Amino acid sequence: MMSNEDLARIREEHETMDDWRTYSRHVVAELLEACSICGTVRDKARLVHCQWCHDVYFCKEGTCSQRHHVDIHPSVAFWTW
Repeated sequence: MMSNEDLARIREEHETMDDWRTYSRHVVAELLEACSICGTVRDKARLVHCQWCHDVYFCKEGTCSQRHHVDIHPSVAFWTW
């Protein structure tokens, strides 16, 4: 049978892990975003935020930014390449 000290330690570990899971989800959500073109989930540092769209990100590398501007903002696509 487990002692009261062991049970208290297990409860404390369980509470700590629950708190960590609760906060870590929000931290991870702030650090990651999906590209609106290819759908790849990346660090926000590797994505570009569209200056004309609300909450739209696309990859810095590759052609995702050009594809987004051609499809959504054709009048400014020429100036953003």
